[in-house]
Amino acid sequence: MENIQNNPPIYRQEFFIFKEFLDGMKDICNKYQSLLPQIKSIRKRPKKYNKRPKDPHAPKMPQSAFIFYFKHVKDRFQQEHKGKQFQEITSMIAKKWNELSVAEQEPYVKLSEADRRRYNQEQKQYSVITQQQFSKYLQRKLKVEQFESDSYNEVDQQIKPKQEEEVDEDSFGGNLIQN
Repeated sequence: MENIQNNPPIYRQEFFIFKEFLDGMKDICNKYQSLLPQIKSIRKRPKKYNKRPKDPHAPKMPQSAFIFYFKHVKDRFQQEHKGKQFQEITSMIAKKWNELSVAEQEPYVKLSEADRRRYNQEQKQYSVITQQQFSKYLQRKLKVEQFESDSYNEVDQQIKPKQEEEVDEDSFGGNLIQN
């Protein structure tokens, strides 16, 4: 900008007004910058749901035939291919599994079927236990609801609404004060 000294007084006044305006804008920007970290920390979308915690007593899921094969072959592949990452070894084992014939996959399939039977039996026992626990829960909840409803009835009987007193009204609908 040009030297302020040489400008007429009107321009100097406008310059100072503009400078005050810029200072105000600078203050607003600084306030916004101080609020920015707080704004970023606010989550824009609510979480869809919270994961339900797993029951530690629930039976473990059955393993597939490939998982049994993978566990059997993994150590050998890791020793043969020491420099490769785990993902690469896993993909190599998967290719090898796909190349196996049905007869070669059969022992792992049998292990998988046995594991499936184990899971089904454990699941039946677990479901019986959980049904019993659920029925106990419902019974407790029913008792609590009955207790609460009984206590509400007792409170309702104790608190009676006030009965309105009969008040004489004059012909205009106003109350007459009688001594």
